[in-house]
Amino acid sequence: MTAYRRYSEIEVGDRFPREPLSFTVTGETVEAFLEATGNPGDRYAVTSEDGTQRAPSMIASVYLIDLLKARASPPGGIHAKQSIRFHRAVNVGEALQLQASIVEKYVRKERNYAVSEFEARGRDGDLVASGVITSIWGQDL
Repeated sequence: MTAYRRYSEIEVGDRFPREPLSFTVTGETVEAFLEATGNPGDRYAVTSEDGTQRAPSMIASVYLIDLLKARASPPGGIHAKQSIRFHRAVNVGEALQLQASIVEKYVRKERNYAVSEFEARGRDGDLVASGVITSIWGQDL
């Protein structure tokens, strides 16, 4: 059984997970992403002269689900909104590191909200994507 965190246990500044999650962007992931989004992916099928194959910038968002799971909020929460900024292209075979932190907590209409900022970093720690996710926290169990 997963240990869920109560809303009263999270604080502004909490980082999750403690160590960044690491994912490698695979060709299979890119193909599945392009199929799911209805994109024929022609621009991603061609590799550059150095053999590098580009992946859609939005691919970093695929890994947000695992990042949100690492927050350990109870079931029943609602993903209220998000914004994502893409800072550079991602390549197939590249490892991404994702981590987030709680930047705001508030109550509106008797619902507990948590606002998190996240970063996805690539090789050499350079910023690939960043963003903000607002969630309604699941009911404490």
